[in-house]
Amino acid sequence: MIKTLLKALLIAPAMLMHVTALSQETPIDSIVAIVNDDIILASDFVAERAQLMRQNPPDLPGGAELDRAVMERLIIQSLQLASASQRGIRIDDNSLQRAIEDMARNNNMSVTQMRETLSQEGINFLEFRENVRKELIISTLSRRVVETNLSVSDAEVEELLSVETGTTSTSRYELDHILVQVPQQADADLLANAREIAIEIASAARDGTPFNRLLDIQRSKGNRNVEGSNLGARTLTDMPPLFANEVQGMQIDDVTEPLRSAAGFHVLKLLRKVATSREPSRVRARHILASTRKGRSSDEARATIIDARNRIIEGRDFAVLATQISEDPSTAGKGGDLGWFGRGEMVAPFEARAFTLDVNTVSEPFETQFGWHIIEVLEQEITEAPREAMKSKAREQLRRKKAEERFQNWLTELRENAYVELRGFAKNFQ
Repeated sequence: MIKTLLKALLIAPAMLMHVTALSQETPIDSIVAIVNDDIILASDFVAERAQLMRQNPPDLPGGAELDRAVMERLIIQSLQLASASQRGIRIDDNSLQRAIEDMARNNNMSVTQMRETLSQEGINFLEFRENVRKELIISTLSRRVVETNLSVSDAEVEELLSVETGTTSTSRYELDHILVQVPQQADADLLANAREIAIEIASAARDGTPFNRLLDIQRSKGNRNVEGSNLGARTLTDMPPLFANEVQGMQIDDVTEPLRSAAGFHVLKLLRKVATSREPSRVRARHILASTRKGRSSDEARATIIDARNRIIEGRDFAVLATQISEDPSTAGKGGDLGWFGRGEMVAPFEARAFTLDVNTVSEPFETQFGWHIIEVLEQEITEAPREAMKSKAREQLRRKKAEERFQNWLTELRENAYVELRGFAKNFQ
């Protein structure tokens, strides 16, 4: 529970550092970065590492690249907080206390219980409070930055809907995605190398290599700039225009050529497409999990789940098998039953299967950050998708995309115009 709470409190996407050894000559409270009129201390760097290590996110890479990324995160955070201060954005103690009370309530505990839980996790409550304050300040700042004159026209909504559907049907596309990251100031050689890696990945994907294996291969080569995931089942309006333009003409199992964006080179594979005017809004499903969290390899977990699926297809009772072998402690005793859940409540690969499977059909094995699964949908609640609801959803998606793009552009400009001087061990991150 507390890990879920911490994820909600992080100011930026979580990244765990595997920090290179600090120089013995560098005092822990020495200045490691000057950011305009602010400073970052070595102790800030170490504290950030400790906080993020407690979170332990899945698919965690390591090495100097993450050290550099975390230092950049601290720089961006410093710039945002300074900008918020200049705009007069403050979170007083009363507002902070109400926010913490809300967080405790949302996690079904009192503030005292939350404090005790944090203490058991080795988390200083005063530091926790200040992290919450920073998150609230930056959240307020982002709204100030993006909401001024942000609008979506009726023409934009109709254009997206006409792309997404020629009738009242809604198509959802499940995509695997790999990104070869490229720094914004990359030279021609770095760009060419990243593109070659993306071409290599696309070629191997067309030959049938699963995307999670492609990631493992690239990491074994030391390519820490390669990341990826299953994007789940999305409508065209739910994905960047760069992706939507490619996906429309793809067939199942097609793999794109590398797609260039400001972030780098993307490779997509279309896993499935579901078109329906009546889509599930909630489903009830059960699953079996072979975990990869306790040292078991992905291949071993996959073999376990393949064997389980074969036994079910041959007539073995799903619930009995889930009780015997599933490694999800919250559902194994209930025959794997997850109960009812809606969209956005499960991780993307799981949701993609749950909302595209027919009732009483056992899925093919698939992987999430927890391990390998099979699921079976037991019941569905179907919601009609009237035109006005589709327009409202499209308008909100467009607003969200515009807001994200505006804020990222603002952050880029803020960073480019900042004075940043790295010192001590942080010089290695330049």
